[in-house]
Amino acid sequence: MARKKKIEFLMNTDWMFEKPIDREHKEYKLLSYFQKMGDKLDKMELYPGFIELSLHLANVQTLIKDKKIIYTDKKFSSVDDELLVKDLKIRDVPEMTNEEYQEFAKILTYSAPRMYEYFNIAKSVWTIVYDSVTMKPNKRAKEISSDIGYFFFLDKSNLCYVWEFSVKPASKNSPESKTLVNLIYSGEKNTTITKLINQNSNWNKGKKSLPVFEMISKGEFPIDETLLPIFKRKLISYINFKKQTEFKNEETIS
Repeated sequence: MARKKKIEFLMNTDWMFEKPIDREHKEYKLLSYFQKMGDKLDKMELYPGFIELSLHLANVQTLIKDKKIIYTDKKFSSVDDELLVKDLKIRDVPEMTNEEYQEFAKILTYSAPRMYEYFNIAKSVWTIVYDSVTMKPNKRAKEISSDIGYFFFLDKSNLCYVWEFSVKPASKNSPESKTLVNLIYSGEKNTTITKLINQNSNWNKGKKSLPVFEMISKGEFPIDETLLPIFKRKLISYINFKKQTEFKNEETIS
């Protein structure tokens, strides 16, 4: 069995404090980071890079405001694994000499606007992909808000991907939720989606009348690094909207 590839960020959030604490050195390090991110964006690979950029942006803002470092020691299980508030940690900046602190201030002043600018570039690419994806719920999905179900995608070469999903609380009593997905079929579409689901379902096996969503993309993008993460976010937005609508309807009736 092939070993699962370890998922890591390109640069840690304490990169400014790695020796030597020198502005010129950190300018090259930041430029190298942006070049690596640019290579991924050129291939329209959004994740996990977009999550990492979001973390770096939050980190420089916290360094400016509070002189604290935001970081995470979360072990990512997939390229689009969600980074939740509960996964974020904070610590003090390390002790520095007066000379090092002056260099750190220069590094922060230089890097903050550039990190913000590059995040906006990545966000514009993310928006292009997000807007290119539409979701068609089946009749059952229109009627109920369900935390479990299925979604599928048929690409231009007639390759079909079918996932089952489950939306669960991120942890006990947490207001945050986590969307888990499981690829149950990938290959040629040689039968109906219903039959593919019945033949391959794992988590939801034997459960009847679950919603099924068709995902449609106007562009051709990588499945794992781009489309699947966007599919998940479209799905959870829809489910949350349906829940809010149902809650408001219940309040009106009562």
